[in-house]
Amino acid sequence: MSYYVRAPGTCGEFLQGSIDGQPFLVTCPINRYSYALSGVKQPLRPYYCSLQPKAALAAQKVVNTLVAEGSIPISAALQRAWRSPVYVRSDIAQGKGMASSSADISVAAMATALAYGRALTLEELKDISLSIEPSDASFYPGVVRFDYIKGTITEPLGQCPPMKIMIFDEGGEIDTVSFNAQHGLHDLIAEKEPYIKESLALFKEGIATHNVSLIGQAATLSAFANQRILHKPLLYALHEIGNHFNSVGTIIAHSGTIMGLLFPSDGAPLADCRAAVHQELPDLLYLDTVETTNEGITFMKR
Repeated sequence: MSYYVRAPGTCGEFLQGSIDGQPFLVTCPINRYSYALSGVKQPLRPYYCSLQPKAALAAQKVVNTLVAEGSIPISAALQRAWRSPVYVRSDIAQGKGMASSSADISVAAMATALAYGRALTLEELKDISLSIEPSDASFYPGVVRFDYIKGTITEPLGQCPPMKIMIFDEGGEIDTVSFNAQHGLHDLIAEKEPYIKESLALFKEGIATHNVSLIGQAATLSAFANQRILHKPLLYALHEIGNHFNSVGTIIAHSGTIMGLLFPSDGAPLADCRAAVHQELPDLLYLDTVETTNEGITFMKR
């Protein structure tokens, strides 16, 4: 039996910081995905790739877990791993703060488990992901408040109303593991706690009332508060252009290179806004226009 698995990436985070010393992020899942196929008996076309190191590690951790709990004997694990490889591909940009690694890890882990006859729980996916690196949680349905380092917080916040996000990139790549290990990061995160408390309150009200303006305000507040941690030179200029074209706010990858303008799902002059950004900020690369999603990780038999 073959299985098809997919999980969304993110446009950075709606907000990220800490409250009372507890780090967390609020997910911003979008309709760009990592995909996995398991139980494939014939080689696939080249656009399906062999597992990247982090995804391969996730698959191996699943096999080790299933062997340890007695779900499969060691001989069967070795045989199945040889005969039923897992293929992963992605349309999420890597190294930009769009949760590409987290999505790859989650689909590889789920596809591997399905190849052995059982689905992983969200809690199991969380534990596997965090055992490999600080992770996003876009595999959860809806929007969640999530401790991206230890997983001690997993608070569902509800369904995100439909929004469009125009994504731009400053260039370069940032390694999540190295970023979160940098000296003095904890103190810088602690300094912005008052802003994060305000941002989280605005965000929760926005989700509860499906008010995209409040969600945009929350994202903008967190983005601006993050400037001392990872400065984005063009953030304020991009935000001003977005305001001119009725953007409801600005979102960033707090440990990545992307920035996004948030818009209601209909009626926004996106083409005109993109042209203005290109003219006024030519060093900023347009990446994509995406939509928010609430589906989380999904899978189906093939």
